[in-house]
Amino acid sequence: MNKSCVMKNAGIMFIVFILTLSTCVYGEAADQIVMRFSDKNDFLRFVFQSANESLINSSAVSEVSKVVKIDFPGNFSFEGVPLPEPLKLTQKDNSIYLSITNLMKIKVSRYTGPPRLVIDAYVTDASLTAQSTALAQNNETAELKILLDAGHGGFDTGMISGQFKESALTLSVCSDLAKRIGGRVRSVAITRKDDTTLSLAERLIDIRKNRPDLFISIHVSASGAFAIYTSSLPTVMSGPDMAYGTAYAQAAYIEKSRALSKAVGGAFYDKFRMQTVFREMPIPILSGTAAPAVMIEIPNPASFTYNGDSINSISDAIIQAVSDYAKK
Repeated sequence: MNKSCVMKNAGIMFIVFILTLSTCVYGEAADQIVMRFSDKNDFLRFVFQSANESLINSSAVSEVSKVVKIDFPGNFSFEGVPLPEPLKLTQKDNSIYLSITNLMKIKVSRYTGPPRLVIDAYVTDASLTAQSTALAQNNETAELKILLDAGHGGFDTGMISGQFKESALTLSVCSDLAKRIGGRVRSVAITRKDDTTLSLAERLIDIRKNRPDLFISIHVSASGAFAIYTSSLPTVMSGPDMAYGTAYAQAAYIEKSRALSKAVGGAFYDKFRMQTVFREMPIPILSGTAAPAVMIEIPNPASFTYNGDSINSISDAIIQAVSDYAKK
Protein backbone atom coordinates (compact mmCIF):
# COMPACT_ATOMS: atom_id res chain seq x y z
CA MET A 1 0.00 0.00 0.00
CA ASN A 2 1.49 3.39 -0.97
CA LYS A 3 1.93 6.32 1.39
CA SER A 4 -0.98 8.34 -0.03
CA CYS A 5 -3.44 5.47 0.57
CA VAL A 6 -2.21 5.07 4.13
CA MET A 7 -2.70 8.78 4.80
CA LYS A 8 -6.16 8.72 3.21
CA ASN A 9 -7.29 5.72 5.27
CA ALA A 10 -5.86 7.27 8.41
CA GLY A 11 -7.84 10.45 7.74
CA ILE A 12 -11.10 8.51 7.27
CA MET A 13 -10.50 6.56 10.48
CA PHE A 14 -9.83 9.82 12.34
CA ILE A 15 -13.15 11.30 11.15
CA VAL A 16 -15.03 8.14 12.17
CA PHE A 17 -13.31 8.28 15.57
CA ILE A 18 -14.34 11.92 16.09
CA LEU A 19 -17.96 11.17 15.14
CA THR A 20 -18.04 8.16 17.44
CA LEU A 21 -16.50 10.17 20.27
CA SER A 22 -19.06 12.94 19.75
CA THR A 23 -21.90 10.45 19.98
CA CYS A 24 -20.46 8.93 23.15
CA VAL A 25 -19.95 12.31 24.80
CA TYR A 26 -23.42 13.60 24.01
CA GLY A 27 -25.11 10.27 24.73
CA GLU A 28 -27.41 10.39 21.69
CA ALA A 29 -27.34 9.47 18.02
CA ALA A 30 -27.09 12.40 15.61
CA ASP A 31 -30.86 12.36 14.87
CA GLN A 32 -32.01 11.64 18.43
CA ILE A 33 -33.57 14.15 20.83
CA VAL A 34 -33.67 13.32 24.53
CA MET A 35 -35.98 15.23 26.88
CA ARG A 36 -35.50 15.68 30.61
CA PHE A 37 -38.04 17.27 32.99
CA SER A 38 -37.81 18.83 36.46
CA ASP A 39 -40.18 20.71 38.77
CA LYS A 40 -38.46 23.82 40.13
CA ASN A 41 -41.45 24.72 42.38
CA ASP A 42 -42.07 28.12 40.76
CA PHE A 43 -41.61 26.85 37.21
CA LEU A 44 -41.36 23.64 35.18
CA ARG A 45 -38.21 22.94 33.15
CA PHE A 46 -38.10 20.93 29.93
CA VAL A 47 -34.64 20.23 28.47
CA PHE A 48 -34.31 18.93 24.90
CA GLN A 49 -30.81 17.68 24.09
CA SER A 50 -29.29 16.35 20.87
CA ALA A 51 -25.88 15.72 19.32
CA ASN A 52 -27.26 17.39 16.19
CA GLU A 53 -26.64 21.08 16.75
CA SER A 54 -28.91 22.08 13.85
CA LEU A 55 -31.93 20.32 15.38
CA ILE A 56 -31.55 22.43 18.51
CA ASN A 57 -30.45 25.80 17.10
CA SER A 58 -32.95 25.84 14.23
CA SER A 59 -35.94 24.73 16.30
CA ALA A 60 -38.87 27.12 16.69
CA VAL A 61 -40.88 27.46 19.92
CA SER A 62 -44.37 28.97 20.16
CA GLU A 63 -47.15 29.00 22.76
CA VAL A 64 -50.91 29.19 22.14
CA SER A 65 -53.73 28.42 24.61
CA LYS A 66 -51.61 26.60 27.21
CA VAL A 67 -49.90 24.45 24.56
CA VAL A 68 -46.18 24.86 23.82
CA LYS A 69 -45.23 23.77 20.29
CA ILE A 70 -41.63 22.93 19.36
CA ASP A 71 -40.94 22.60 15.62
CA PHE A 72 -37.67 20.86 14.71
CA PRO A 73 -36.09 21.34 11.26
CA GLY A 74 -35.74 17.65 10.39
CA ASN A 75 -36.66 14.09 11.24
CA PHE A 76 -35.59 12.77 14.62
CA SER A 77 -36.11 9.93 17.07
CA PHE A 78 -37.42 10.98 20.47
CA GLU A 79 -36.83 9.70 23.97
CA GLY A 80 -38.40 11.44 26.96
CA VAL A 81 -39.12 10.83 30.62
CA PRO A 82 -42.78 10.25 31.66
CA LEU A 83 -44.49 13.49 32.68
CA PRO A 84 -46.70 13.75 35.79
CA GLU A 85 -50.40 14.48 35.32
CA PRO A 86 -51.90 16.75 34.18
CA LEU A 87 -48.95 17.52 31.88
CA LYS A 88 -49.22 15.94 28.46
CA LEU A 89 -46.70 15.49 25.63
CA THR A 90 -47.65 14.66 22.04
CA GLN A 91 -45.33 14.12 19.07
CA LYS A 92 -46.58 14.65 15.52
CA ASP A 93 -44.27 14.62 12.50
CA ASN A 94 -41.35 16.96 13.32
CA SER A 95 -43.17 18.74 16.14
CA ILE A 96 -43.61 18.17 19.87
CA TYR A 97 -46.60 19.61 21.75
CA LEU A 98 -46.58 20.22 25.52
CA SER A 99 -49.97 20.76 27.15
CA ILE A 100 -49.39 22.66 30.42
CA THR A 101 -52.29 23.49 32.72
CA ASN A 102 -52.28 26.98 34.27
CA LEU A 103 -49.44 28.13 32.01
CA MET A 104 -48.66 31.85 32.31
CA LYS A 105 -45.52 32.32 30.22
CA ILE A 106 -42.45 30.52 28.89
CA LYS A 107 -38.75 31.35 28.72
CA VAL A 108 -36.67 29.76 25.96
CA SER A 109 -32.87 29.33 26.16
CA ARG A 110 -30.30 27.50 24.05
CA TYR A 111 -26.93 26.16 25.17
CA THR A 112 -23.94 24.35 23.67
CA GLY A 113 -21.72 21.52 24.88
CA PRO A 114 -23.93 19.56 24.33
CA PRO A 115 -26.60 21.43 22.29
CA ARG A 116 -29.66 21.94 24.48
CA LEU A 117 -33.02 23.69 24.15
CA VAL A 118 -34.35 24.68 27.58
CA ILE A 119 -37.97 25.74 28.07
CA ASP A 120 -38.97 27.12 31.48
CA ALA A 121 -42.75 27.12 31.86
CA TYR A 122 -44.14 29.39 34.58
CA VAL A 123 -47.53 28.34 35.95
CA THR A 124 -50.06 30.03 38.23
CA ASP A 125 -49.66 27.38 40.95
CA ALA A 126 -46.41 27.43 42.93
CA SER A 127 -45.90 23.81 41.95
CA LEU A 128 -48.03 22.11 39.32
CA THR A 129 -47.13 18.68 40.65
CA ALA A 130 -47.56 19.47 44.35
CA GLN A 131 -51.18 18.31 44.31
CA SER A 132 -50.27 15.15 42.43
CA THR A 133 -47.45 14.42 44.88
CA ALA A 134 -49.71 14.97 47.88
CA LEU A 135 -52.24 12.50 46.49
CA ALA A 136 -49.58 9.97 45.54
CA GLN A 137 -48.16 10.05 49.07
CA ASN A 138 -51.59 9.56 50.64
CA ASN A 139 -52.10 5.79 50.88
CA GLU A 140 -55.76 6.14 51.83
CA THR A 141 -56.45 8.23 48.73
CA ALA A 142 -54.59 5.79 46.51
CA GLU A 143 -56.99 3.04 47.56
CA LEU A 144 -60.19 5.00 46.95
CA LYS A 145 -62.78 3.96 44.40
CA ILE A 146 -64.67 7.05 43.21
CA LEU A 147 -67.92 7.20 41.27
CA LEU A 148 -68.85 10.48 39.60
CA ASP A 149 -72.39 11.28 38.57
CA ALA A 150 -72.99 13.76 35.74
CA GLY A 151 -76.45 15.18 36.45
CA HIS A 152 -79.27 14.98 33.89
CA GLY A 153 -78.56 13.88 30.29
CA GLY A 154 -80.38 13.16 27.02
CA PHE A 155 -83.84 14.70 26.80
CA ASP A 156 -83.44 15.69 30.47
CA THR A 157 -81.24 18.72 29.78
CA GLY A 158 -81.64 20.23 33.23
CA MET A 159 -81.13 23.96 33.50
CA ILE A 160 -80.46 25.98 30.34
CA SER A 161 -78.54 29.24 30.73
CA GLY A 162 -77.57 31.04 27.55
CA GLN A 163 -75.53 28.63 25.42
CA PHE A 164 -75.04 26.21 28.32
CA LYS A 165 -77.07 23.10 29.07
CA GLU A 166 -76.72 21.66 32.55
CA SER A 167 -76.44 18.12 31.17
CA ALA A 168 -73.48 19.07 28.96
CA LEU A 169 -71.72 21.16 31.59
CA THR A 170 -71.96 18.50 34.30
CA LEU A 171 -70.55 15.92 31.88
CA SER A 172 -67.65 18.25 31.01
CA VAL A 173 -66.78 18.69 34.68
CA CYS A 174 -67.05 14.96 35.45
CA SER A 175 -64.97 14.01 32.40
CA ASP A 176 -62.25 16.52 33.29
CA LEU A 177 -62.25 15.44 36.94
CA ALA A 178 -62.06 11.76 36.02
CA LYS A 179 -59.12 12.42 33.70
CA ARG A 180 -57.20 14.51 36.23
CA ILE A 181 -57.74 12.26 39.23
CA GLY A 182 -57.32 9.00 37.32
CA GLY A 183 -54.17 7.12 38.28
CA ARG A 184 -54.05 8.85 41.67
CA VAL A 185 -56.86 6.74 43.11
CA ARG A 186 -57.64 3.05 42.82
CA SER A 187 -60.36 3.65 40.24
CA VAL A 188 -62.73 6.32 38.96
CA ALA A 189 -65.94 5.84 36.97
CA ILE A 190 -68.77 8.06 35.65
CA THR A 191 -72.46 7.11 35.64
CA ARG A 192 -72.85 8.41 32.08
CA LYS A 193 -70.10 9.12 29.54
CA ASP A 194 -72.19 10.82 26.86
CA ASP A 195 -75.40 12.79 26.42
CA THR A 196 -77.83 9.98 27.19
CA THR A 197 -80.83 9.86 29.47
CA LEU A 198 -80.21 8.01 32.72
CA SER A 199 -82.98 7.37 35.22
CA LEU A 200 -82.60 7.53 39.00
CA ALA A 201 -83.09 3.76 39.17
CA GLU A 202 -80.29 3.21 36.64
CA ARG A 203 -77.98 5.49 38.59
CA LEU A 204 -78.71 3.67 41.84
CA ILE A 205 -78.02 0.32 40.14
CA ASP A 206 -74.70 1.74 38.89
CA ILE A 207 -73.83 2.83 42.43
CA ARG A 208 -74.54 -0.63 43.84
CA LYS A 209 -72.58 -2.28 41.04
CA ASN A 210 -69.51 -0.04 41.48
CA ARG A 211 -69.61 -0.05 45.30
CA PRO A 212 -67.61 3.21 45.49
CA ASP A 213 -65.76 4.56 48.49
CA LEU A 214 -66.88 8.07 47.52
CA PHE A 215 -69.83 9.23 45.42
CA ILE A 216 -69.89 12.75 43.94
CA SER A 217 -72.82 14.03 41.88
CA ILE A 218 -72.41 17.23 39.84
CA HIS A 219 -75.26 19.63 39.06
CA VAL A 220 -75.65 23.34 38.26
CA SER A 221 -76.98 25.86 40.77
CA ALA A 222 -79.69 28.41 40.06
CA SER A 223 -77.47 30.98 41.79
CA GLY A 224 -73.92 32.21 41.36
CA ALA A 225 -72.60 30.25 44.35
CA PHE A 226 -71.31 26.75 44.95
CA ALA A 227 -73.78 24.60 46.89
CA ILE A 228 -73.09 21.21 48.45
CA TYR A 229 -75.83 18.81 49.49
CA THR A 230 -75.70 15.87 51.85
CA SER A 231 -78.58 13.56 52.68
CA SER A 232 -80.64 14.19 55.79
CA LEU A 233 -81.34 11.32 58.14
CA PRO A 234 -84.67 9.51 57.72
CA THR A 235 -87.37 10.61 60.16
CA VAL A 236 -87.77 7.01 61.40
CA MET A 237 -84.56 5.14 62.20
CA SER A 238 -86.02 1.79 63.25
CA GLY A 239 -88.33 -0.94 62.02
CA PRO A 240 -88.16 -3.85 59.58
CA ASP A 241 -87.88 -1.58 56.50
CA MET A 242 -84.44 -0.33 57.52
CA ALA A 243 -82.73 -3.40 56.09
CA TYR A 244 -84.34 -2.96 52.67
CA GLY A 245 -85.32 0.66 52.08
CA THR A 246 -82.96 2.68 49.90
CA ALA A 247 -83.79 5.76 51.98
CA TYR A 248 -81.76 4.23 54.81
CA ALA A 249 -78.62 3.28 52.83
CA GLN A 250 -76.91 6.60 53.60
CA ALA A 251 -77.70 6.53 57.34
CA ALA A 252 -74.40 4.86 58.34
CA TYR A 253 -72.35 7.34 56.27
CA ILE A 254 -73.92 10.68 57.21
CA GLU A 255 -70.96 11.92 59.27
CA LYS A 256 -68.43 10.95 56.59
CA SER A 257 -70.57 12.65 53.96
CA ARG A 258 -70.61 15.81 56.07
CA ALA A 259 -66.82 15.65 56.40
CA LEU A 260 -66.46 15.30 52.62
CA SER A 261 -68.88 18.20 52.12
CA LYS A 262 -66.85 20.40 54.48
CA ALA A 263 -63.60 19.50 52.68
CA VAL A 264 -65.11 20.37 49.28
CA GLY A 265 -66.45 23.69 50.57
CA GLY A 266 -63.06 24.58 52.04
CA ALA A 267 -61.28 23.71 48.80
CA PHE A 268 -63.70 25.83 46.75
CA TYR A 269 -63.08 28.79 49.05
CA ASP A 270 -59.30 28.38 48.79
CA LYS A 271 -59.46 28.17 45.00
CA PHE A 272 -62.14 30.76 44.18
CA ARG A 273 -62.54 32.80 47.39
CA MET A 274 -66.26 32.11 47.20
CA GLN A 275 -68.41 31.04 50.11
CA THR A 276 -70.23 27.73 49.73
CA VAL A 277 -73.84 27.01 50.66
CA PHE A 278 -74.31 23.76 52.64
CA ARG A 279 -77.66 21.99 52.66
CA GLU A 280 -79.04 18.69 54.02
CA MET A 281 -82.02 17.27 52.17
CA PRO A 282 -83.55 13.80 51.57
CA ILE A 283 -82.24 13.66 47.97
CA PRO A 284 -82.99 10.13 46.68
CA ILE A 285 -79.67 9.49 44.92
CA LEU A 286 -77.75 10.48 48.07
CA SER A 287 -80.08 8.69 50.47
CA GLY A 288 -79.76 5.48 48.43
CA THR A 289 -75.94 5.47 48.41
CA ALA A 290 -74.12 3.20 50.86
CA ALA A 291 -70.96 5.35 50.86
CA PRO A 292 -69.95 8.90 51.71
CA ALA A 293 -71.89 10.94 49.16
CA VAL A 294 -72.32 14.59 48.19
CA MET A 295 -74.08 16.50 45.47
CA ILE A 296 -72.16 19.56 44.26
CA GLU A 297 -73.95 22.38 42.48
CA ILE A 298 -71.52 24.52 40.52
CA PRO A 299 -72.38 28.22 39.91
CA ASN A 300 -74.85 29.20 37.22
CA PRO A 301 -73.15 30.20 33.92
CA ALA A 302 -74.93 33.54 34.10
CA SER A 303 -72.71 34.42 37.09
CA PHE A 304 -69.59 32.31 36.43
CA THR A 305 -67.28 32.07 33.42
CA TYR A 306 -66.88 28.51 32.14
CA ASN A 307 -63.92 27.57 29.98
CA GLY A 308 -61.12 25.01 30.03
CA ASP A 309 -59.25 26.83 32.79
CA SER A 310 -62.22 27.30 35.12
CA ILE A 311 -63.32 23.67 34.70
CA ASN A 312 -59.73 22.60 35.46
CA SER A 313 -59.86 24.74 38.61
CA ILE A 314 -63.12 23.13 39.75
CA SER A 315 -61.53 19.71 39.25
CA ASP A 316 -58.41 20.79 41.14
CA ALA A 317 -60.51 21.96 44.08
CA ILE A 318 -62.43 18.67 44.27
CA ILE A 319 -59.17 16.68 44.00
CA GLN A 320 -57.72 18.71 46.87
CA ALA A 321 -60.89 18.09 48.88
CA VAL A 322 -60.63 14.33 48.32
CA SER A 323 -57.02 14.47 49.52
CA ASP A 324 -57.95 16.51 52.62
CA TYR A 325 -60.88 14.20 53.39
CA ALA A 326 -58.74 11.05 53.09
CA LYS A 327 -56.11 12.39 55.49
CA LYS A 328 -58.60 12.58 58.37
